[in-house]
Amino acid sequence: MRIEGALNDLWLDEIWSVWLVRPIKSSVQVFTKIHHDNNHYLNSLWLYWTGFHGNWPGYRFPSIVAGVGSIVLAGLISRRRSAHAAWFAMLLVAFSYVQILYSSEARGYSEVVFFALLSFYALEKYLERQTCWSALLFSISSILGFASHLIFLNFFCAAIVWSGWRFMKSELGARRTIKAMLASHAAPTAFLTVLYFVDIRHQAIGGGTESGAGIYMDSFAWALGAPPGQFSMLPTSLLAVALSIAGLWILRREKSDAWVFFTGVILAVPILLAIIRHSDVLYVRYFIVGMAFLLILWSFVLAALCQRGWPGRITSVLLLAGYFVFNGWHTLSLFKHGRGHYGEAVRFLAVHTKEPVVSIGSDHDFRNAMVLQFYAKEAMADHHLAYYPNSRIDAWPKGGPEWFICHKESFADPAPPGTNMTDLAGNRYEFVKSFQTAPLSGVHWYIFHNQARE
Repeated sequence: MRIEGALNDLWLDEIWSVWLVRPIKSSVQVFTKIHHDNNHYLNSLWLYWTGFHGNWPGYRFPSIVAGVGSIVLAGLISRRRSAHAAWFAMLLVAFSYVQILYSSEARGYSEVVFFALLSFYALEKYLERQTCWSALLFSISSILGFASHLIFLNFFCAAIVWSGWRFMKSELGARRTIKAMLASHAAPTAFLTVLYFVDIRHQAIGGGTESGAGIYMDSFAWALGAPPGQFSMLPTSLLAVALSIAGLWILRREKSDAWVFFTGVILAVPILLAIIRHSDVLYVRYFIVGMAFLLILWSFVLAALCQRGWPGRITSVLLLAGYFVFNGWHTLSLFKHGRGHYGEAVRFLAVHTKEPVVSIGSDHDFRNAMVLQFYAKEAMADHHLAYYPNSRIDAWPKGGPEWFICHKESFADPAPPGTNMTDLAGNRYEFVKSFQTAPLSGVHWYIFHNQARE
């Protein structure tokens, strides 16, 4: 599923990542020169090392590997509780639409999930028995987690709180507690500090569509699969919250202090960091680390249900079946629409343009122009692209460009915005064709043709 999900067009943020690394001259400059929040360090290193290949699915190879590895790690983590929990965890992660989507995309989200799970696996062993090997594995994995994406901080903060809680409850004493904390957390903290001074404090924020705090509750719904329809989000979110509370209750009942970590990584830390970040631009993917641990927590619930006789087994099977249906629905959409049919759209424009120059305007200069320029060389054949930005409406050709592209975010209704539209210069266009994207990635494109060119 992850390979199939990777065999489609690169979308804006992936193209943006490719273009960010093109001017740099060495691998070190990934950390010291780009200074942009779309620079996910390990992903950028891969893009830099592999070179420019246009619309190439090979850019997504590390994400695919990390995504498959996350399934294995989910099983290993839950296996410590029971075999049933291990199988449920692997099934939940394997068939999660969100995990499939971001583990088939050339960005750092799949890697950060993988290293968060690996770090948890190492930390759990370290908290039970403070060995050098488990501390080293946790430290290395955490450093690679931060290098994958800075949202690893969601995991790391929860891990620090959990470690401190465990050691304070133990009888190690103050000196040994400090030593144990430093052995596991000092190196990742030092790495993050260096990152802050060489890059993070200089970072520019790419921006996006304002979404507000409600997107956090939406992430619970998407972790379950988010049934189609806007009215399904709230009840699905509430069901996901209920399952999460049940998982935390199971941990508390069993006197496991892991509830401290799961509460932190799923609830407390993401909300706190979002408040500190103080931005109205939030996406479901920003909570993907917590969503991965939601799946682990739910595997505990499903395993507990299986131990309650036939009623519990039937309930777990029904919950899992609904999960497969909802996530499968979106996964099939990903296989069908990918992250947008941009190459096909550009070829459509070239084929239906009689002149050698394909003149285009759009409703968003940055988002649409970058994608058009990326695909123009290989998709326009003998034609040439002439993009006319809205910021220079006075330089537009008389009567306007021949084509106009409108776009919508992936979570918006994919229906065309209308049958006709008018640009800023008063030129009228007629709707011709739409190119849809799967949920949570890419944008919908709507092609309009200048009525004066009919």
